[in-house]
Amino acid sequence: MTIFRNYWFRFGGGLLVLSALGLAISHPQLTRIQWLLILNFMALLGHQLEEYQFPGGAPLVINRVIYDEHELTDRYPGNMQSIMIVNTSAWVVYVLAIALAEVYWLGLGVILFSLFQILGHVVQMNLKLHTWYNPGMATTILLFLPIGIDYSRFVIVHGLVTGWSWVLAILTLMVCIVLTIMLPVQTLKNKQTPYQIPVWQLKRFEQVCRLCHVGYLK
Repeated sequence: MTIFRNYWFRFGGGLLVLSALGLAISHPQLTRIQWLLILNFMALLGHQLEEYQFPGGAPLVINRVIYDEHELTDRYPGNMQSIMIVNTSAWVVYVLAIALAEVYWLGLGVILFSLFQILGHVVQMNLKLHTWYNPGMATTILLFLPIGIDYSRFVIVHGLVTGWSWVLAILTLMVCIVLTIMLPVQTLKNKQTPYQIPVWQLKRFEQVCRLCHVGYLK
């Protein structure tokens, strides 16, 4: 459990590679909707690798930017336990959307959840950190954005969603934010947690902030 808690994103990277190989070898007969939702899940795995491994440092971004914590950033409110749950619970939601691909409002809600990353990675995090890049921003722009646009365009053009579909999709987005982001962090926050963020993540965060800083460093 300790290994998975600290390196779940590497397991996700392995899953990404296996998924790509499986699709390349098997050539499954899938609908465009299924392909887009599968690609969206693979984009999520790549996004998490960028956040936590290449370059990494996202745990510190979460605590400093999202929760405005500047003293106990290596453990509060987010820690390795809650961060693992936040990210791997998203796997479940994305896979569920693939399994129920014809429930278009669910797929749209998950797509909106991916597009929601734009607000955090492109706007909020850069503004607060005074940077032009943060871990997760590249995959947000290069993967989540085009996949999200393509999915949204497809379901609209082919009349697969109605006004109520959008309502349900937005509700799905809100539920995802609460259940897979806010609830785990708030439930498991503990200033004395044994699941501290490792030093190497702190160093990656500092490196990114230094290399990508906009303006003069104080």
